[in-house]
Amino acid sequence: MSPTPDDHPAPERSLAEINADIRCLFARAEGRLSDAERIRHAALLGEWASAIRASVVPAA
Repeated sequence: MSPTPDDHPAPERSLAEINADIRCLFARAEGRLSDAERIRHAALLGEWASAIRASVVPAA
């Protein structure tokens, strides 16, 4: 069964945008995240992983 476009919906934000948010989070926190920042970081990583999966092109 071949994947359909609905299997990996297009991310709402680009990988570059998500990566920039992750970098800004660490820059503001000076490398030490508070509990709230850790939660935000985990959410950003989940969003980033979803965007990576959506960008994968299946092999022929």
